[in-house]
Amino acid sequence: MLSLGKILKDSPNRSPFVKGVQAAMLVEVANNIISEFWGEAGVKYARALYVKNKILTVACLSSAMAQEIKLREAEFIGRLNAKNSVKEVEKIRCLS
Repeated sequence: MLSLGKILKDSPNRSPFVKGVQAAMLVEVANNIISEFWGEAGVKYARALYVKNKILTVACLSSAMAQEIKLREAEFIGRLNAKNSVKEVEKIRCLS
């Protein structure tokens, strides 16, 4: 009988649990990148919410912040995917 850790490690593409954990880790990394790029103002006005279908959804309290995120989208996605072993995010969607 295989251990749960072995099963999850061997079949990451089939396990929804592993996909959920990876998505949660991406959201955490995205929030850290927001903090790095825009400092305290970024944390105040924007927050990464979830990843679905390779789209990172970010809630923005300011339309100016949403524009800033879209302006630096390529750099943001590059940094986010660099910290992950798999290219998980292809686009950012801003909710304002």
